[in-house]
Amino acid sequence: MNALEDLIQQAIDPSLVKPEGTLTQPPSFGVYLIEDTTDGSRHYRFGSHPVRMQELEARFGNCELEYLFLSGATAAAMSSALNLLER
Repeated sequence: MNALEDLIQQAIDPSLVKPEGTLTQPPSFGVYLIEDTTDGSRHYRFGSHPVRMQELEARFGNCELEYLFLSGATAAAMSSALNLLER
């Protein structure tokens, strides 16, 4: 198994977290896909779910939750790995 597959194995189903205020319980961290419609490029960002998703939607118009993790460090690693693949 490669590093990307290891990260994917750590992703959780979004139905396993429940909204609590502006965040979730347990705390979760999303990896979000942003597609640039002008040039077709794809970029990944991460952050506390769902606050980061709302920020990205406000800034870019839309984004899509690709993976959800219980660890911010794992979400950061996944975002970085996916951005490297897009180059």
